[in-house]
Amino acid sequence: MEGQGVARRASSHVTDDRGDAGEGQRRSGDDTLVLPAAGTGAGQPADAAAPAEPAPAEPTPAEPAAAPTPMQPLQSQQASEPPAPQDSPQPHARVDARLLEAALLNLRKRIAAVPLVFEIAGSAAVKAERSKLLSQIDDYLLPRVRRSAAPLLVALVGSTGAGKSTLLNSIVGTRVSATGVRRPTTNSPVLACHPDDIEWFAENNFLPTLPRVRQEGLARPGRDGLLVLAASEGMPKGIALLDTPDIDSVVQAHHEFAYQFLDASDLWLFMTSASRYADGPVWEILQYARDRRASLGVVLSRVPQPHRAELVDHFTAMLDANGIDAGHRFVIAETPLVNDMLPRDAYQPVRDWLAETAARADRRVAVLTQTMSGVLDTFKSRVPAVAAHVEAQVVLRQRLRRAAEEAYRRAFAEIGAGMKDGTLLSGEVLARWRDCVAGGDMQPRRGRKAAKPGARSRRARRGPPRTAALNVALRSAIESFVSSVADRAAEQVDASWRADEAGAVLLAEAAAERARGERAKQVFESAFGPGAGSGPRRAAAAADVTPKTPKTPATPAAAFGRSSPGLSLRAARAVGAWQEHLARTVQAEDLRPGGKRIAFDDEALSLVVLVALLGEEAGEEAPGGTPGAAGIHSEARQLLTSVFGTVKLAGLVARARADLLERIRLLLDEEMVRYTEVIEAAGPCDDVAAIRLYQAEYSLEAVR
Repeated sequence: MEGQGVARRASSHVTDDRGDAGEGQRRSGDDTLVLPAAGTGAGQPADAAAPAEPAPAEPTPAEPAAAPTPMQPLQSQQASEPPAPQDSPQPHARVDARLLEAALLNLRKRIAAVPLVFEIAGSAAVKAERSKLLSQIDDYLLPRVRRSAAPLLVALVGSTGAGKSTLLNSIVGTRVSATGVRRPTTNSPVLACHPDDIEWFAENNFLPTLPRVRQEGLARPGRDGLLVLAASEGMPKGIALLDTPDIDSVVQAHHEFAYQFLDASDLWLFMTSASRYADGPVWEILQYARDRRASLGVVLSRVPQPHRAELVDHFTAMLDANGIDAGHRFVIAETPLVNDMLPRDAYQPVRDWLAETAARADRRVAVLTQTMSGVLDTFKSRVPAVAAHVEAQVVLRQRLRRAAEEAYRRAFAEIGAGMKDGTLLSGEVLARWRDCVAGGDMQPRRGRKAAKPGARSRRARRGPPRTAALNVALRSAIESFVSSVADRAAEQVDASWRADEAGAVLLAEAAAERARGERAKQVFESAFGPGAGSGPRRAAAAADVTPKTPKTPATPAAAFGRSSPGLSLRAARAVGAWQEHLARTVQAEDLRPGGKRIAFDDEALSLVVLVALLGEEAGEEAPGGTPGAAGIHSEARQLLTSVFGTVKLAGLVARARADLLERIRLLLDEEMVRYTEVIEAAGPCDDVAAIRLYQAEYSLEAVR
């Protein structure tokens, strides 16, 4: 593997603002990257393209074996055993950095646009995964693709008390990271690098959103969330060492910080102590490195000399058993510190390894190749997993909407059937009809002149008491019927949604929001009176919701399990408006001269049409007809036939029915809007977002 195109030293630094990259964001000449050839993966060791590290029995320039030292590689071989076979070079291919950058930017755009609005199973994990994907693209992949010749970043990560800060200070040759017995000691990350490399890390190319400050004077505890930059001549050029917070810290932010830095690093140097190497957090981070196929080195520190062989063998066996492919393993024996630093022979092998990695083009390219490809390889499964979750969100949204639509479609069909099978021509309606017939209110009189519009007397407007009672009974029956059917539809939608976890969450949040709105309204009205207007005073009162107003809804969660409180009033208005329209229609239909006209008193004619409409199928003795409804319908139809004739009457009843059902349909649509508004309030849900995500991942793989 060649190092050309990725091993040049950058001469300019341009801010990465997480937007589309312009030509100035990439150093001229960094137009190609070396990545594993398609189908080869990234699972080889970091030095697969370079000579493998010899066994400790064979001395190397970086690790002289003339005399025992407190640090030696963990692997041990007998002198009589043949050396381990060298890893065969991994096939690689050059990748156009511009195309790779464009593919990453497109993928980032699609991931950021992913709509995750419903709390379905796994939503929390997918949201965390989306943030992690964006972080890896922004914090590592894009900066590294744009500036492949930038200094390597080595994350020094490990467990509490392993001696990470001590090792960093020893390698640098001065105290740049605070040490001590307090745990955790490192509460803000410290990055040490050569002064020539400080500008790369000082600008927001690396971890763009993380605030940073340059270290002045002696190291001292920093502030959480702040990156401390320490420039020192003691650090090798071309490489930086980042002392991260403990992975097993009791401070959760430190734990999250450590993972964020690992995702932004080219090489991981994991460090644990002889007393903590078997702890759970140690293996969580090592398995994470394995799954990400990151370039990895391991340091086992504070090893008691009498138990060195036993501890080293056990730790090595655990690494192998867990599939941890750490190409470089070091041991630091328990040794006294000199001025809070390790003896030179304890840290020198690690420093030599870091310096050689930075200086040798083949090793540098191997590190970048393995780590970048390891991250990109994980996208093959992680991005489709997010896309599948987006598809599930779209399916859920459609299912919830369909449940509401189906419930109210059935409600409309039920009302349509109930409006003609005689269901409503019973009870109070039947009794009032009999009263009107017995009192002669339904007997037509021939030759009565038609009244002029608007010229009816007060008595005509009021109507005979028996006719008015029939009118009230009919309207009440229709209103109650519509409300009861709408209640059942609401119950069905509520039950269907609550059977799904995401639907239950939506209803609970919407009910809580409604309760807050009602409470704010009550507070405002208690302070300024009903209908006091709007403006800053109302907004301030709504915001100041204090316990002094006890009139909150008793069961806000049940608000969607029944029809809205105003449905009865709206239904009464709709039926009243329909009756007025029907009266005008009936009057307009009878165009015969007044002397030949058969007329009814006041509003009786429209009531007779309504009775005929409600019992249309009952008159035909349809299945399910209510006893008594057929007789009422027959009487009403005979009266109307004598006025309009059979043909005209059929058309009149059909138009009246269509008008009434249309008004009822609008009422049900208003009821259903409550549920669609809940869905829409959750947020937009793009039906093709998953497809775009799949396509973006495919485009990324095609570029590689």
